[in-house]
Amino acid sequence: MDDTQLLSYLQLLEEDAADYTFGQLASDRRKATLEYFRRPYGNEEDGWSQVVTSDVQDTIEWLLPELLKIFISSEDAVVFDPTREAEVKGAQQATDACNYVFYKQNSGFLVLYTAFKDALMYKNCAIHWRKETVRSKETIPVRGATELTLAATMQEGDEIEGIETVPSPLIDPATGQPAIGPDGQPMMQTLLNAKIARITERQVIKVDAFEPECLLVKRDWTSPLLHDCPYVARNMLVTLSDLHVMGYKDVTAEELAGSAEPGNAADSLDRRDRTGRSNEDVTEAQSSASDDESLSTGWLRIEWVLVDADGDGIAERREIWRLKDKILSSEECSQVPVATGSPILVQHRVIGQSIWEIVSDLQKLRTDLTRGVVNNASLANNPRKTVMVDSHGAPMASIEDLLDGRPGGVVQTWGENAIGVEATPYVGNQMQPLLAYVDEMREQRTGLTKQRMGIDPNALRGDRTLGETQIIDDASKQRTELIARMFAEVLVKPVFQGILKLLTEGGMEKIAFKLRGEFVELDPNEWRDSYDMTINVGLGTGDKKGQMAVLNGVKQTQLQLAQSPLGPMMVTPKQIYNTNAKMLDLSGFKNVGDYLTDPGDAKLPEKQEGPPPQVMVKQMELQAESQRFQAETARDMRKLELEDQRATRAAEAQNAVQLANDERDAQRQREKDAADERIELAKIEAAREKVLADNRTKIIVARIAHPEGVPPNVEFTPEGDAVEVDPMEPVMQALGYVADMVTAPKSIVRDENGRPVGVQHGQQMRPIVRDENGRVVGLQ
Repeated sequence: MDDTQLLSYLQLLEEDAADYTFGQLASDRRKATLEYFRRPYGNEEDGWSQVVTSDVQDTIEWLLPELLKIFISSEDAVVFDPTREAEVKGAQQATDACNYVFYKQNSGFLVLYTAFKDALMYKNCAIHWRKETVRSKETIPVRGATELTLAATMQEGDEIEGIETVPSPLIDPATGQPAIGPDGQPMMQTLLNAKIARITERQVIKVDAFEPECLLVKRDWTSPLLHDCPYVARNMLVTLSDLHVMGYKDVTAEELAGSAEPGNAADSLDRRDRTGRSNEDVTEAQSSASDDESLSTGWLRIEWVLVDADGDGIAERREIWRLKDKILSSEECSQVPVATGSPILVQHRVIGQSIWEIVSDLQKLRTDLTRGVVNNASLANNPRKTVMVDSHGAPMASIEDLLDGRPGGVVQTWGENAIGVEATPYVGNQMQPLLAYVDEMREQRTGLTKQRMGIDPNALRGDRTLGETQIIDDASKQRTELIARMFAEVLVKPVFQGILKLLTEGGMEKIAFKLRGEFVELDPNEWRDSYDMTINVGLGTGDKKGQMAVLNGVKQTQLQLAQSPLGPMMVTPKQIYNTNAKMLDLSGFKNVGDYLTDPGDAKLPEKQEGPPPQVMVKQMELQAESQRFQAETARDMRKLELEDQRATRAAEAQNAVQLANDERDAQRQREKDAADERIELAKIEAAREKVLADNRTKIIVARIAHPEGVPPNVEFTPEGDAVEVDPMEPVMQALGYVADMVTAPKSIVRDENGRPVGVQHGQQMRPIVRDENGRVVGLQ
């Protein structure tokens, strides 16, 4: 098959695939774009509500975070599993390198975000991976170099950018001083200052998500997996400069401009809707580009087709780069480096359904209902007016005044009741259940419930248990997890398989990057071009808390097994390390090496062999004897402790009895002293009265006997009693002092141990007298 036949065959395949892509599919994609951005439906009327609800946008934007979280929450989105023991190291290196290439070198997050959003909106997405040659320019300054040194510094392909000559003294190597010529002057030489431009090229792997309308697939292909599809193509808008950088320097601006856009105008409209460019903007951009041929644009086709190009009767996979009517290159290849996927798989079809497709009619319905409620509220607040007319049909009120809706305006009328109001009842309350029903329909179709969005009014119900909430949440997530699993199998897995294949094809330099806190350098040429693959998207294991609980149980089981005789057969240090590393990863710590050291292939430490049986028996006997001695010692110590406690309690009881006796004796003594005092005072008072009575008698007798001779110290009371100045007054004062002492308060005096030692009576302290048994017998 020559190039002319091949070109005709490719154009036929492109036209057949484009009929579907740029037909109904393009129309649906344009409609999805308009509804996502809440563009008008076209049935709006002036003066009525033109609101457009955001059901499509809300559903897509709520699903995206959950889908992305599933893929990027783990350090490794994909893990390559070895099939033989010798491949363990290579499989681990391939896992680390492919994740590094995808996430770090190609902004994997943005690739997944773009692809997932395309699929949710436009029914499918497209990701392309390939090798690209990156040219980088390095400028090397050279100063004070000779021509020979400059030539030695330059490498093949280097160019000199700017050179100047500089005279400089010739240095004598022996002395290190300027060499002197025969004329006595320093010898001079010419040195060069230059800049060397060094162009380096290196192979890199490029991964990008491109517009789904730029993907063409054979019309009757029945699977989202494209590795066996007979015809797959990517249409790419490029400039003439881009083609020259790719190596196609023989392409002219006219040839590129003649490579028209595939498909029809519908796809062009869709692209302009998304980019926000009008026809005038496109025309202006093309006019500007026409001034510089390097900026001329056109459409490049990259096609992967099964075709018998060499005529051997076997169709080979070939990668063909061409413009519309010119083949640029045709090479045999081993894979189709494009992956596509849909959120809802339709069996036996390459393109499934999108989230827009299952929400679109609900947005239209909700928009109509919302507009009806708004219009009804407007009419209820601003009802229409009725105007009476006369017999000639003329209005009886000024129409101009009625149309002027200024508050407080004046309306002219020519008759009573000329103006009326056409009342409109408000039906918004009756519309709320219908709007709620539309919300319920959307939840059933998408699995995106209000509870997951955090706006469930029943989320704080007191009778809702944690288990009930978890069951509802898990059930609502099943739809999202199914979409994630679909993306994992038909999108992410082929991408990583393709990256690994490109790395192992040869021509790739070693990859150096920082991994788990350490800098590593990996050589892709040491790996196989394929391994078994595990998609690590966190599905089927619950949320992070649930995974942490499971891993913690696994860790405890591993540690218990490690201590048992079955440990060497069932668990290794590497497995224990992996469990702890996964727990750190779930906790958000990516650099596991900062916390744990990888044991590698180390085995569990062997347990030391025990002593001979005879020694073990003797040890057991000694241990039993030691335990018996310890038990007896503990028993004796306990016995002594109990005896000491009993003695202490007895002494405390004796002291308490003694204190009570002392207190009782002191009280009795106080009562006896008080009684003696009262008796003594009574005796003194009786003696005093007797003395006074005797004195009175003597005075009376003396008066009778010698009326004229009453002593001067004898006075008579008004009653006729004679009162003599009492010579006993000092004695009575002394007795009063004694009485005060007797009636003074008494208190017990104790020593530092709290034992009674005396009785404090007024200003006097009387010590307690005890017998030989310590009993109180009196006071001193």
